[in-house]
Amino acid sequence: MKKSKLSYEEFVSRLRCRLYEIIPEDLNMEVNPVLKNNSVHLDSLILFRDSCGCSPSFYLQDYYNRYIHGEDIDVLAESIYDRWMEFADGSENMIPDLSFEHCHDFIVYRLVNASKNNEILKGIPYIPFFDLAIVFYYVINSDINGIQSLRITTAIMERWGLTTQELFDLAQENTPRLFPESFRTMQDYAKQFTCSYGVSDIDLPPEQSLYILTNSNGINGASVWLYPGVLDKVGEQLGEHFYILPSSTHELLIIREQLGFAPPELLRMVFHVNRECVDPEEFLSDNVYYYDTEKKALKMISTDDPAQNGTLQNE
Repeated sequence: MKKSKLSYEEFVSRLRCRLYEIIPEDLNMEVNPVLKNNSVHLDSLILFRDSCGCSPSFYLQDYYNRYIHGEDIDVLAESIYDRWMEFADGSENMIPDLSFEHCHDFIVYRLVNASKNNEILKGIPYIPFFDLAIVFYYVINSDINGIQSLRITTAIMERWGLTTQELFDLAQENTPRLFPESFRTMQDYAKQFTCSYGVSDIDLPPEQSLYILTNSNGINGASVWLYPGVLDKVGEQLGEHFYILPSSTHELLIIREQLGFAPPELLRMVFHVNRECVDPEEFLSDNVYYYDTEKKALKMISTDDPAQNGTLQNE
């Protein structure tokens, strides 16, 4: 008889019991709720000693998903402890220096959905951008294993004595330098990264007509359209106006106007892919954007407001 799976609450209890069996007595354990992008609530398990409160976050929903897909609880507990041991033995367990002198070259921006992040936006500096919000992070470390960063809160900004506009100006210098833009055909992009829009979702013409706009590592790359001159460079390469589809917080899908897609078709495509293929935490927008290369103007096309005009300038 096939053994039934534990509920999430039972899994967490069993996992914590197993961890208590294998971790040293001087190591503490806590589970705290964490509010992530798009108001996604996760449970973060941390291990720490009283002498150092630093710890990587182990999101229990992710581990439960691995358990549901067949991984053993004992193996998961051991992987958490092994990861913590790597952290404790390495330099990443140092408390980051949050002085402005240390951080100013590593302040970057990201784009998030505004309405889905109302709660988070109450405590952080941000700049509205159509239905999105430009938010700011301090990049602690960036390597082949990913990006370690800290969201800049209003309290941190005030400690540095900066305004939101000054944060944006710094991020406008740093983000393109640290994470240069990448503009490639979907086929070339798919060789390195996994895009939220599969090629099968669209009836492709024989020529390579779909493009991905992101950054050099494909993480939080949707912010590249804020880079000075990037949309003009895309227009010069395509030689025409184009649509921007928010594939996720990581990349944007670029479609040439001459392919003949009507805005309602594109809106339906975005809505479908966001519901079927995009992780809730990585959702960016259900709207579509249009760039007029002659007027250098960006327009948002939505089901609520079919033609909301705007530019890339801060307003």
